Amino acid sequence: MVHISRRSLSASLVFVSVALFACGGAAGVAQSAESPAPAQAATPAQADRAPWRSLHRKMSKDEVRHLLGEPTRVSVSRFYESWDYLRGTVTFDSKGRLDAWSEL
Repeated sequence: MVHISRRSLSASLVFVSVALFACGGAAGVAQSAESPAPAQAATPAQADRAPWRSLHRKMSKDEVRHLLGEPTRVSVSRFYESWDYLRGTVTFDSKGRLDAWSEL
């Protein structure tokens, strides 16, 4: 016989409820499985991701600026420089070369 405490059961029910709410409910999941979405052209959000896909390590600041445009905020420290954009952040090493980035 399996024993489940009330606390574990309550936590599980809350988790399932939140998951169903986030997915639009069970009916929304079943409905999307029955009728596939029509083929569409690239959305503006997908088009905005293209420059981020072109980034690679060791790019210069000018190359990054050419791809992504002007940053909304620049943070400078002794070891790195970070540029913030609406869609993510890029980080340059102390030599001014692209070291890392994160896309939102």
